[in-house]
Parts: sequence; C-alpha cells; structure tokens
Amino acid sequence: MMIHLYKHNQTISRWSSGAAYFYPRYDLGSYRLPIGVECEFVAIQTRQIALLDTAAELSIVGENICQAFQEKQVSLDFPIGKQIINTRLGNFEGTLHRVEVLLKSDWGEDLLIDSTFLFCEDWHGPTVLGFHGFLERVRLAIEPDYEKIGCIYFAATES
Repeated sequence: MMIHLYKHNQTISRWSSGAAYFYPRYDLGSYRLPIGVECEFVAIQTRQIALLDTAAELSIVGENICQAFQEKQVSLDFPIGKQIINTRLGNFEGTLHRVEVLLKSDWGEDLLIDSTFLFCEDWHGPTVLGFHGFLERVRLAIEPDYEKIGCIYFAATES
C-alpha cells in the first residue's frame, strides 16, 4: 500500500487514508464503466458503483440517485447554480447541489466528501465522479494491477 507522497525526493505527507478495489469495465445497464468505484450518497443511504472520470469537468448524479432523493423525500439544499454540460450523449441542463458522498474503503478509512453534483432529470447515464466539486477534493491514485484486481488509494486534500 502506498504510504507516502514524495516531492523532490522528500517525504512530505502520509499519502492515503483508505483504499478500495475498483471495478474495471463494469457493466451498468447499457453502459460499460471503464473504472467503477463504490460510493454512498449519505443523505439517502444509497450505495452504488459510479464512473470515476478524471476527464469529466463535473460530477453528475445518475437517474436512480436523482429518483431516490425524490422517493425518499430528501430535499436538496437551495441550488448553488445552474449548469449545462455537453456530453457524447448530448447537452444536459441541471442544477448544482452540495451533497455528502462517501468513498467506501476495502481497507483503511472511508472518505466523506462534501461534493458538488449536477442534478438533471434528463440525464439517463451513470453517476459520474468528475473533477470540479469532487475529485479536486480528493488525493487519488490508481493502481491498475493490485493482485490482478485494480484498486484506488484516496485521502482528503489538505485545505
């Protein structure tokens, strides 16, 4: 397990607080996620496999998470903005909300992230863990072949 972060050959901090297996080429309905990771939307106590996409500008909730917030009658705080995203599936408009998401660990500690997600009723794709509002708040490393099964290492970024 990765223990330290090195910069110019000097140890500067403990690198990760937790780690989890990831799910390569994970089939989720009609989608195949290149890297799926387990997370939990705390307010609705719902776990799922989400797409880890370091190239995605924003994080977006999948259709089932959006529906779960409605079905469980969990209100979202006042939106912090509106956003239109352009994807290979088309353009989608929604509202940005702060939600707590837990990265589930297989060893070490789970990581609670106060994140920003786009909620869009027209989005029928998977939940995406993107850069702004989520991954920018996580120190993350991907080990593609840990005991023949990939894993991720994570910790909160330093403020």
